[in-house]
Order: sequence, then C-alpha cells, then structure tokens
Amino acid sequence: MRYEVKIGILAIVAIGMAFWGFKYIQGSNLFDRSNIYHINYDNVAGLTIGTPVQISGVNVGSVADIRLDQQTRLVKVTVDIRRGINIPPTTKAYISTISLLGEKAIEMEYDKPCFGDGDCAKSDSYLEGANKGILASFIGGGDDDGASPMEGIKETVGGALDSIRYILFDEESDNPIARSTRDLAVTMENLKNSTARLQRIMDQNSGELNTTMDNFAALSTTLAGKQETIAGIIDNAKDLTGNLSGLELEQTVAQVNSSIQSLQGTLSEADKALAGITEVMSSVKDGEGTLGKLMTDDAIYERLNRASLAADTLLTDLQERPYRYVPFKSRKRVLKFDRKDAELAEENNQ
Repeated sequence: MRYEVKIGILAIVAIGMAFWGFKYIQGSNLFDRSNIYHINYDNVAGLTIGTPVQISGVNVGSVADIRLDQQTRLVKVTVDIRRGINIPPTTKAYISTISLLGEKAIEMEYDKPCFGDGDCAKSDSYLEGANKGILASFIGGGDDDGASPMEGIKETVGGALDSIRYILFDEESDNPIARSTRDLAVTMENLKNSTARLQRIMDQNSGELNTTMDNFAALSTTLAGKQETIAGIIDNAKDLTGNLSGLELEQTVAQVNSSIQSLQGTLSEADKALAGITEVMSSVKDGEGTLGKLMTDDAIYERLNRASLAADTLLTDLQERPYRYVPFKSRKRVLKFDRKDAELAEENNQ
C-alpha cells in the first residue's frame, strides 16, 4: 500500500474520531441509538448545545440543536434522549437552573410513567416546554404547574418555626434557652406576687404615709413663713456673688463647691447621728437595753439606790475611821481605836 494512501486513511480516521469526540463532549454518542424530541420555547437564555437533559436529576440525554423561527420568535430545541428511556406524551420539559453559577438543564417532568406499549411519545415528536425561575428551580414549583415557590418557602419556614418553638418554648424541652424562658416566667410571677404584697402593705400603712405627707406640708408652710429670711439669705448670696466677681471666679466656685460637698457630708453624718439617737431613744422608751430598763423598771432603780447609799456609807466610814482600812501589825490597836471612838460618841451624846 502506498504511503499516500496510508496518510489519507489515517486522516479520515482522525477526522472521524474528532467528530465523534466533539459529539461526545456535547452529550451525543454516535454509537448509541437514541430518540429525538422537539420542544418550542419562548426564551432559552443560557441554553446551549450539549446542555444535559435530566429526569429526577439523572442525565438521560442532551440538547442536540437550537433553532430560532424569526416569524413566530419561537425557539425550537431538539433533544437527544437515550434509547430505553420512556418519555410519556404529557411530559413537560422545563428549562431550569441547576447550580448557583447559572448552569442550565432541561428537566423532564411527568405525572404518570409509560411502559413502551404504545403509550410513550414517539421519536421526532413534540413535547410541551416551559421555563422555571431560579427560585422555583431550587425549591420546586413554578408558574406553569400552578404551584407558587412561596408555598415551598412557607412550608420550609413554617417547619423551622415549629422546631424553634418546640426547642425554645415547649415545657418538655431541655434546651438552656427554654429553661431560661421558664425561669423568667416564674420570676415574673414572683414579681407580680411581690407587687401585690407591696400594694397591700401600702394600703395598710396609708395612715403613716398620710402623716408623713402632712409633715411635709407643715415643713412647706414653715418655709413659706420664712420667706423673708430666705430672701435675705439669697440677697446675701447675691452680694457675695458680686463681691466674688472681681476674684478668680473659677477657683472660688470650686472652693465653694468643695465646701458645699463637705457641708453636705456633715449634714448627712448629722442626719445619721440623729437617726441613731432617735433609734436609741425609741429603744429606751420601749424598755430595751440597760438604760431603758433603768428608766422603766423600778426594782432596778431601788437596787441602784441602795447600792449608792451603801457606797456613800462606806466612804463616810473610810473618812472617819481610816485606821480600819490601814493594815496594822496588831488587831488590838484597831480595837483600841474603836473603844476611843465609842467613848467620844457617848460623851457627845451626854
């Protein structure tokens, strides 16, 4: 065989293999038998030759040809489906998006399958076409089948909300947030009961509260009667302010503020001291403590009086007879001095 013939045969084989590879990349296999179906679309944006044809997500063929009818503005799409894949005549071919990158596919959907006994669509026949939006492609449903994508969203969100409601608010849930919610409910109930008790206490002590308000009213009346004095104090302060205007005002104001704060602290301490004195006097009046018992218990007073008389007698005897309390070498001397005191007392009596 001549060399040129071999080159020609090799070139033909190479061209044939390249054509077969090109078709195979587009999704067509020249060695497999297949069925051809035609579909008309209003819009095929993103659809190309070789785009996969799927049934339930499984590739069963590919787009073989796309042609535009300029008069009707319809796009005729020819798909190549593998032999053995039964396509019912009522099949709808949806152009849908199958990835977030915008990849397209034709999805074959039908209600009832066929079994090849004359009930399937014949090759080279036309199928009904439709388009699915991106949202409908991912969650299902579309305008053409009467189902709204929002229904799917509602079902999904509703299920999620039910789960959240159970996890967060159900009494049987062991979720920390659910336990916190239950504890918060108990806390609010306790707060409600505490508020009710506080209201009852205020109702019971309304008289004391009225007395306090009356005292405030009396204080206001007193202040009203001292208006002239207060006005004089204000005038003096005004004069003082005028005198201070020629001085370093900021430093003076700072010193005055410091003095006022010190005075406020002193008054606060005085209030605390007065409160303590009032509490002590109240305790004394109620007979609490040693001083209270002394003022209210006559028996304690009598005992203290007798003890005071005994101490006074002892001091008197100590002044008159100091030798009794000074240690001597002999007891006889003490008795001697006692006899002398007795004789002097008899003489004074006579």
